[in-house]
Amino acid sequence: MSQKKIQGIVLCAGRGGRLSPLTDALPKCLLTFDGRTILERCLEGLRSAGVGEIFLVTGYHRDMIERFVRDRGYSGITFVVNADYARTNTAVSLNLALKKAEADVVVVNGDVLFDQGILADLVALPSVLGAAIDADIPLDGEEIKVIVRGNRIIRIGKDCDPKKSLGEAIGLYKIGRDSIAGLIRIYDDLEKKGEFHHFFEKGFDLLNDRGPAGERAFEIFLTQGRPWIEIDTLEDYRHAECDVAPRL
Repeated sequence: MSQKKIQGIVLCAGRGGRLSPLTDALPKCLLTFDGRTILERCLEGLRSAGVGEIFLVTGYHRDMIERFVRDRGYSGITFVVNADYARTNTAVSLNLALKKAEADVVVVNGDVLFDQGILADLVALPSVLGAAIDADIPLDGEEIKVIVRGNRIIRIGKDCDPKKSLGEAIGLYKIGRDSIAGLIRIYDDLEKKGEFHHFFEKGFDLLNDRGPAGERAFEIFLTQGRPWIEIDTLEDYRHAECDVAPRL
């Protein structure tokens, strides 16, 4: 039996202002660790997991990202431009890409370094909705946290109570084709109300509220100690450079 088709979405539109001066003239997906950019590590991980078609959402310094992809000869890449990246957040970027998708998708935040095995296992997850979760990390107010019932997420977002949360969502998700239309409606509704600054996980939270329990809830997939890091700050960058990248 042939493997079910799955497409990739990589979100690289944001400016990464907290990484200044590193990102003053460079999108953060092109920051380099051990001689390889975040983006090429991500694209190679998707290819290794069997994802052949990828929607790459760009905005800040999109010309540099497009040139990088072309110069390295990556095929199967469709660029999706968030021209309003400076006044929007990842929910808008993901909505733009979902409107291009024609199959199940795996979504990757373009500022995350991760063990490629995490992505491969997430792609292979039988569930049509999945989220990679680190259940071993200390939690405070910054992370995208998850509250679960059984192996399903019932709440997701930065505003989740750390004491009730299982762990942090690391920025890798699987979304079944049948759920995409519902997510697009949610994001469109938010944008019609002038709400452009949500993280895309806001849509996942609202999706939970719009269907029978369990049918629209993301299944958790644990990282099980494998290395990863989301790079938002200079401290994250230094930690990635010294401690995480050498382990990948």
